[in-house]
Formats: sequence, C-alpha cells, structure tokens
Amino acid sequence: MSVAAPPFVSTRLLRRLAALTLTFAFVAVAIYGWRVHTVAGRTRLNALAEVDLRASQLAAAVAGHLEANIHAVDFALTHLRDEYQERHSLDVDVRSIYESFPADSVAQIGIIGADGYLAWSSAGGGGRVYLGDREHFRIHADQAVDRLFISRPVLGRASGTWSIQFSRPILAKGKFAGVIVLSITPAFFVRGHDGLGLGAKDTVAVLRSDGSYLARTPQLADSLGKTVPADRPFLGENPPRRGAFRQRAAFDAVERTYGWHRVGDYPLMVNVGIDEGAVLAPVEEDIGRNERYAFIGSLLMLLLAAGVAFLLRRSASQQEALAASEMRHRAFFEKNTSVKLLVDPSDGRILDANPAAAAYYGYPHEILTGLRITDINCLPPEEVKAEMALAKSEQRQYFNFRHRLASGAVRDVEVYSGPVEVDGRRLLFSIVHDVTARHVLERKLAASETLHRSLFQTMAEGAIVVQRDGRIAAWNQAALSILGVDEEGLQNRKVAVLNADGETLPVESYPTLRAARGEQLDHALYGVRREDGKCVWTTVSSRPLDGDGGTGEAAAVLSFSDITPLVEAEESLRLAQSVFDVAGEGIMVTDADSRIIAVNPAFSRLTGYGAAEVIGKTPSLLASGQHDAAFYAAMWQRLLHDGHWEGEISNRRKDGSRYVEWLRITVVPERPGHGRRYVALFSDITERKREAEAVWHQANFDNLTGLPNRKLLEDRLKRAVAQAHRKHTTVALLFIDLDRFKPVNDHYGHAAGDELLRQVARRLEHCLRDEDTVARVGGDEFVAVLPDLRLAEAPIRAAEKIVAVLSEPFRVGEHFVEISCCVGVALFPKHADSAETLIGRADAAMYAAKEAGRATWRSA
Repeated sequence: MSVAAPPFVSTRLLRRLAALTLTFAFVAVAIYGWRVHTVAGRTRLNALAEVDLRASQLAAAVAGHLEANIHAVDFALTHLRDEYQERHSLDVDVRSIYESFPADSVAQIGIIGADGYLAWSSAGGGGRVYLGDREHFRIHADQAVDRLFISRPVLGRASGTWSIQFSRPILAKGKFAGVIVLSITPAFFVRGHDGLGLGAKDTVAVLRSDGSYLARTPQLADSLGKTVPADRPFLGENPPRRGAFRQRAAFDAVERTYGWHRVGDYPLMVNVGIDEGAVLAPVEEDIGRNERYAFIGSLLMLLLAAGVAFLLRRSASQQEALAASEMRHRAFFEKNTSVKLLVDPSDGRILDANPAAAAYYGYPHEILTGLRITDINCLPPEEVKAEMALAKSEQRQYFNFRHRLASGAVRDVEVYSGPVEVDGRRLLFSIVHDVTARHVLERKLAASETLHRSLFQTMAEGAIVVQRDGRIAAWNQAALSILGVDEEGLQNRKVAVLNADGETLPVESYPTLRAARGEQLDHALYGVRREDGKCVWTTVSSRPLDGDGGTGEAAAVLSFSDITPLVEAEESLRLAQSVFDVAGEGIMVTDADSRIIAVNPAFSRLTGYGAAEVIGKTPSLLASGQHDAAFYAAMWQRLLHDGHWEGEISNRRKDGSRYVEWLRITVVPERPGHGRRYVALFSDITERKREAEAVWHQANFDNLTGLPNRKLLEDRLKRAVAQAHRKHTTVALLFIDLDRFKPVNDHYGHAAGDELLRQVARRLEHCLRDEDTVARVGGDEFVAVLPDLRLAEAPIRAAEKIVAVLSEPFRVGEHFVEISCCVGVALFPKHADSAETLIGRADAAMYAAKEAGRATWRSA
C-alpha cells in the first residue's frame, strides 16, 4: 500500500487568503483612523482660527470705543485747566463734567499745587493734604511736558476706593505750576462690555504698557493692583499695535485665545480673551461622535475580516486533518513493525501485506500478495478454510498456527483476525505475532519447574509454601525434620514458636502467618519448642510468590535453617563483647603486624578516634613524640620476652592534646587459623598526674611571682653545691633586697605592690641564664643561684646588671614608680663550704651594701 501526499497546496492558499484578509482589514482601519484623526485636527485648527479672529476684532472695537472716551476725559481736563489759569470759577464746569459723564464715573477733580499740596478739590474738605508723592504728580514735576498721563489704579487714602488719575501739568510761562487731576473710577472702562456677547469665561482687560490692570471684565475688583506676566507679547519695548496669542491665564488659569489692540497713541492696551474650552466644546463633541462612529465601523470591519479568516483557516485545518488521518491509517498498516495481512476469506488469496510481513516471510511484496494463505499455513487447506470462516463470522478472533517461511523454516505464530469492509467487500484483516521463542521458553520453564520441585524436596533447609488464607500448601522433608513434627502436626501448627528473647508467640505472630499477610522476613530469628521438649533455634526468610491477590493462591515461600549451635556460640561471644564494650579502660587489639583490628567505646572516648578511623592503622598514630626510639625498643623487647608490658606512656588525642596513660599490653599466642594478637588496656592518668604536679608546684613555688620558693631554692642550691664540689667549679649566690618598696605599697595599695613584685621577678629572670635560679624568699627579698661558674667576674657582672635593671622606672597601672635594690654576693667554695653558710654570707653582704647606700652591691 502506497501513501499519497496530502493536498498541501490548497490548504496553504487558504491560510494565505486568511492572512491577506486580516492584513487588508487592519491596513484599511489604520488608514481610516488616520483620516479621522487628520480631519479632527483640521476642525480644531479652524475653530481656533475663528476664535483668534473674533478676539482680534473685539479688541479693536473696544480699543476704538475706549480711545473716544479718553479723548472726552482729556478734553474736559484741558478745559478745566484753561479756566483755572484764567482764574475763572470752576463750579459750573465741574458740574457740567459730572453731569456729562456716566454716573459714578468721576470720583474727584482736583488741583495740586507746585509744592505737592492739594490746592483745590471738587470734594471740598479742609486741611492740607500732601499728594507730592503720587505718581501722577511726580511724572509732571520731573518732566515739564504738557501731555496726558494715565496712572495705575490708586486706592484712596481717605475714601478707600480705587480710581485712575487722568492728569495734565499746569504751566506758567513754561514753568511747572501744579497738576490738574480728573479721577475716574475703573467702572468707567468696563461700561459697554456687557453688550459684546462674551462667554462666562471670556475676558476684556484694559492694561497699561507696563502690564498693570486698569480694568477687567469680569472680576474687576480682583484685578486692580495686579499686573500680567512680563512675557506677554504686547509688553516690552516697541510691541506690535495689535496681535493674537494663546496662553493659560495667570489670573485664573483658563486656556484662552487673546487678541490685543493698542488704544490710539495712548500707552494702553485692550486685551480680549476668548475661552477656548467653550468654543471647542461643540467641536470636540462632533469629533468624539465621529470617532465613535469610526471605531464602531472599524470594529465591525475587523470582526467581519476575522470571521472570514477564521472560516478560511478552519477549512484549511479540516483538509489537513483529513490528509493527516489518511496518512496515519496508511502508516498504521505500512509503517507498523507488526506483521499484517489482508486476506480474501472466499479463496484465501493474500490481497495486501505490509513491509513487515514481506520481511518476516522472506518474500518480495509482489510475490507475497500473489500467494494464498494455505501456501504459508501448515494446516490442511480444509482446516484453514474452516478457521477463516470462524474469523469472518467473528466467532473467533485468536488462532495458533504454524507458518512456513520462504526459507522453509516453520515458526509458531499467534494470529488475531477479524472482518473489515474494503470497497464494499468483506475481507479479513490479520495481525501475526511470532511466538516461537515464547513456546521454547515455556518448555524450558516446565523443565525448570520439575528441577526445582526436586531441589525443594532434597534441600537441607526447611521450606514451606503458605497460601493467602494462612493454610500451609507445601513443605519438604527437611521442614518436618527440623520442626520435629509430622505432616498433620505441621498443618495444625502443633509446635510452639518463640521470639528472639525466648518468649512464646501467639499463633497470629507465627512466621508462616506473617508471610501470608505479605510481610517479608529476612533471616529472622525464631525458636521452636518441639514435642520432645528440645528447643531448636532457626533463621527464617520469606519471599512473596505472586501479587495477583487471588483468594487461595500461593502467597509466600519460607525457608529456615537449624542454627542452634550458632546461637549458643553467639551467646558466648555476646557475653565477651559486652565486657569489651562496657569496660571503663580503653582496649585496643592489633594483629601480628601491629595493625589495629578492634577498639572498644572507651578507646574512642579517651582518644577521640572512632573505630572506623583507626581500624587498619598502627598505634603510632597516637604517638605524642615525647618518647624516643630507645623507649619503644625497650618496651617491645620486654613484651616479646615476658609476654606482657606495663608502664606509663604519653600519647596524643585526635584533637592534638596530649595525655598520660597507664598502659598494659598482653600477647595472645597464635592458634590455628589466627596469627598472634596483642591486647592493650589503658586508662587516662593525666588528671591524677596534674593534681600531683599542682601539689608539688604549690609546695615549691611562690604563688604571687611564680618563682621558686625558699624550699625549692635550698634544694637546687644543695644540688648546685654538690655539682660544683664534683666538677671543681664555682657557685654564686646573690641576696637581693628592694629599696623604697614599702612607700609604693603604702601609697598605691597592696595590689600595686603585688604587681611591682611580679614585674621585678620578670626582670630578674631576664637578667640571668636559663640554668640559673631566681627565688622569692621574703616580702621584697629575692635570691639568685648561679651554678657552674668558670669566670671570676661573672657574679660581679650579674650583680651590677641586676642593680641597673631594677633602678629603671616601673609602670604600675597608671603610675610610674622608681625603686632600687641592694645585692649581697657570696661564692662557693671561696666564702662558704655549705649551702646554709653560703646563704648567711650573702645575707650579711646585702646588709653591708644597704649600709653603704642604696642601689649598690657588696661581696662577702
């Protein structure tokens, strides 16, 4: 059967069409979105351009209106000045001005003299009022030029109201003679703004060229006294007369489009601000509506494209799945390693065979498919036909045959066969398995079973097979002999079973029943008390036979051996081992080559080495290095000669610390199968020796300075005198007494005195040789013994050195103290012939040195 290639071309085209559909949809949506965004931006710009134009137009209109009003104010101001200079009465003209201007527009009319004091006011009032510090006075007084000046809003000192001063100078023959002032309220500048059609956040502001507010609609009162930021384009030197800009207002933080226009030739600007938010709100609403429509349309378009793409890809996946399914079913037949045949049951012709079948039978595919099943089946044709009929009618599906290969070899096969429909025909589909090897193995297993049955009956160990319900199913003769029962006694469990401690077990704890429950025993120790009263010890092991759990099936096999002699021997060994383990002394056993073969717990406790660390090594790992080769040679000579050795020895623990032990070694002679052994028992006597040494040290050394005391001094002096007598050498004895020690003790305390004595002891030790002895014999008295002297001047140099060293200052705590000493020197045999006499002569010489003065020495 050949395998056709799947239709990859059509599915590939469908997937490409799906990808193109999605790509086209995304590109179209992106272009449409860009177009909507562009139109929205252009709409905003057009709206802002209209705002710009309207703000500029309103600013020009307000500036023109304001210019006319300022001309009227200037005309009235000039007329009054002329009347005043001609000394006419001003009452009629003032009344006319008040009536001609809108109500509450004129706050006051006044004349300020050249001295700065108010000369006349329409408001009347008495007293002299100084206005010479006002801006509208100072500008004219400093510059005698006839021009109109418009001031910043001024808060009246007396009235407490805001006003803007329109002023001109009064000139007499070209000289400054005062100022005439027309005070206008800020409301004068905002009249008529209500008719401009302003929005809630639109503004109209009248500003001076320095940026200060003269008026503002709305919030007039809040603007007075304030200025706009200096970065506004209508401020600075020579700004444009008109223009527009966009800015967030510093006054109320509203984003506006501003148009400004200069008021004639006056230093004033009209700045109209249009709220962009109010203008753009309907525009943004239209833009948002259009964008929502665009989003919905784009989403629908994408969903439609996604649906089309999904249908195209699903169609491609279905075609691929069909192709894959066909390939799998073809591969199941052709690529499978099992032998498969397609047979026509009517005549037995082999219609198709897979490569595995051709390889198995040894025929080429075209020859195999030309054979009949009877050509390879060893049964007679009639039986083959009958078997095929059974398979066709599904009465049987499993058959055992012998098939002949092309080579002539005959193989045992299992055939699984059933009917299949192919092109409207009912054929047999057969799967063939070669079971020749299995049949051979089954025959071998049968022979093996016979062999094992024979072994079961003839083996020396007892063997019992138990079933899952606990019944004993099989046993051998050795089992009956070891247990001392017959078959009936075995099956009824008439013998008593003991545990390892000799206690009788309940029946449910018998090893046969434990094994039946699935427990595995490994060399478990059990005792059996036979009917004759004898106790037999056995070691029992068990293993499960199968795991199917069928009721009544064999569950486990037990094997057991009579180990009664071994148990008795083990008991004897256990007793010896107990003694070995609990002994308080360390025990070490070595072989003839001095290799350690056993140690007890006390050994590990005393040395720090575990058994695993020393087994196989020699005892030399414990050596402290304190004993030389001659010591060990003598020990071994005595051990080999006498068979034992006992004595004190110094060894080293695992942590490096040294200890002293009392060691006893015994030789165990050779015996058959075993070489010579050495058994060593030892105990740690370190602490006992340390206590003895401490007692000796306390009896022979000074507790404060650590120097030898008088007792040890006398002993060493006697030995030195005896040695000098034998060797004909000299012994010097230096008696040292400290000067000025008592004042130190009294002034600084006994602790300081003790510290000073310790420092004196260290200095004396450093002055002398290692073989010399320095001892403390009294409170501040020391004696030095210098043995084996051969130079006559050696004692003198030693005395001078001691005097010099002890005369140097001592640091005691936070203080420096100075003392000295007197030294008496006596020599053996020159000055005395015994140790006692030598001490007396040196003591006398020391007192002679004290009488001669401090820090000196004298000889006997």
